[in-house]
Amino acid sequence: MTLTAVKDTRSHRTRDSLIRAAERLFAEQGVDGVSINTITRAAGQANRNAVQYHFGNKNGLLQAIFDKHGPALAERRAELADQMLADGVATPQLVATAIVQPLIEKLDDSDGGEAYIHISAELIATNTLGYDLADKHSLQLARETKIAKLAAQELTELPPEIAQQRILLMNVLGFHGVSDHARVRKNTGFNPLIRDTDFMASNLIDSMAAILEAPPSQHSLDILAKRRQTTQHSDPSCA
Repeated sequence: MTLTAVKDTRSHRTRDSLIRAAERLFAEQGVDGVSINTITRAAGQANRNAVQYHFGNKNGLLQAIFDKHGPALAERRAELADQMLADGVATPQLVATAIVQPLIEKLDDSDGGEAYIHISAELIATNTLGYDLADKHSLQLARETKIAKLAAQELTELPPEIAQQRILLMNVLGFHGVSDHARVRKNTGFNPLIRDTDFMASNLIDSMAAILEAPPSQHSLDILAKRRQTTQHSDPSCA
């Protein structure tokens, strides 16, 4: 092996050790609760600038975690969507299943899968909203156009503001539901049925499908009308 190859292998190992340490610590303590120095020490790196060298900063390290897990997750969702489309599954159940099932499968990924779920749950609201601001969002995430289009088609009868909120709520519920369950199922003090992953996943899918199907209440529509009116009055360009 050449000297360059040895250096490349060592660099790759260092990079992987930093990602694994960051996955574990971010999942346990939260993204804001972990310093770059703590990650460096946990990865067994003597060079205090290892994170900066390989990733630039904490956001660069987060980006590496999402690059590690996100594309395969998006691919799995698209694959499930194609299978269910071919089987004639109703769109709400299809979208909900395609979102949830790959997250459940990720819990069995020994290479940081569960940690990725916990990290994503913490960041899911800003990440979901960041899809519409890709050039301004700090993280670049794998696009899931197939699922997004199916969900949007199901929500076409709703006012766009309500549709956007529903999509956000689905993502939040999906990631937080699986993240919380990952912790609950390890606690033998809880009822076995509460810790049953198949049962939880089925209920979660049903709940998310209901978010797509439920008509907005008159109360929600009234609030929306008032907010629109306030915006029009405060923004001269709307006059």
